[in-house]
Amino acid sequence: MIIGLFTDTYDPDINGVATATKMLKETLDSHGHEVYIITTGLKGQKEISFEDHILRIPGKTLTSLYNYRMASFFSYKAYKILKKIPFDIIHVQQEFGISAFGRLLTKIFDIPLVYTFHTAYGDYTQYISKGIPIIDSISKKTVEAVVKRITSQRCEVITPSQKAKNILQSYGVTNYINVIPNAIDLSGFEKENDSEAEIAYKERNGLLKKKIVLYLGRMGSEKHVNELINNFDSYLDIYERKDVVFLLVGDGPELDNLKEQVNKTHHPKAYYFIGKVKPEETSFYYHLSDVFINASTSETQGLTYSEAMASKTIVLAKFDFNLMTYIKDGINGFLYDDTDSFVQKLDKILNISPLDKLDIINEASRTNASLFSQAGFYERIINVYEKAIRKNF
Repeated sequence: MIIGLFTDTYDPDINGVATATKMLKETLDSHGHEVYIITTGLKGQKEISFEDHILRIPGKTLTSLYNYRMASFFSYKAYKILKKIPFDIIHVQQEFGISAFGRLLTKIFDIPLVYTFHTAYGDYTQYISKGIPIIDSISKKTVEAVVKRITSQRCEVITPSQKAKNILQSYGVTNYINVIPNAIDLSGFEKENDSEAEIAYKERNGLLKKKIVLYLGRMGSEKHVNELINNFDSYLDIYERKDVVFLLVGDGPELDNLKEQVNKTHHPKAYYFIGKVKPEETSFYYHLSDVFINASTSETQGLTYSEAMASKTIVLAKFDFNLMTYIKDGINGFLYDDTDSFVQKLDKILNISPLDKLDIINEASRTNASLFSQAGFYERIINVYEKAIRKNF
């Protein structure tokens, strides 16, 4: 097949949609399909570029939304290039900008449409509304209306999780919804870390003989990192452990507020803000740590959980319906509901026996393999593409 993937974010951007789209392209390429990426331009790009099957259209940077870029829903220069490509499928990854351009082309060229709903926008509208309730309400209603309009077209709909499917159904979407977890390349996380590099890092940062608790991800309000800080401080209050520290890796609009929060805790010296790191460096921090913690309930799949599990780092996550499919409490990771259960389970993890830890790590590895393998992902995706083509004729 000749496939066009339309997305507002793509490599080298660092976010779940960019990663999922890159993996989708690589999976389709490996099975002999011809795949084109239509996306926004790189930072500072002023003109359209088309190289190595990637068409980049310059767009506006949204500084209030993690510097994501958004291009116009139509580009005549891009249209002249794309009309020469005999697409079998157009697959859009978002609702606005580039993806709106892709949907328009399906109508102009009479090409089957596949749409993936990746993002629970209700958790992000605060970046538009700035805390003003009426604007927040309008933003949420706008997203719902756009999603319903997309699915009113003749198209196949995909979500990466049951949670995302439930969100679409709450919007009033009546289409059949294909639940297909995104394939994840975890090979870089499954490799053993350089133990000498770990020791050297710990020596430089005063972390030798320390138990390390890790959060890695965006520092945004929807991630509830403030809750993790409160919970961790409660743990230290109760157990008075001097050998446990909390590493916070990442950047985002809440970073300064979180640093201020830490300064007001009972144990400010137990926190280490690492800042933004390169994608290839994230594995190092997972391997360095004893437990990965996360309080976000905005994930539609949860890439960082799988990365931590692949890195043989035990996961402690706030309970969310979305996690029930792949985190089994006490079997391949741990789930908590409130501060008390967080404190109890963190202490259990930090004192776990080597044999029990190995059992959890091995079960986590099996879970990743069964849910996110490239082979199973390809079969499910190609089945959806074939359904879309059948419906279009």
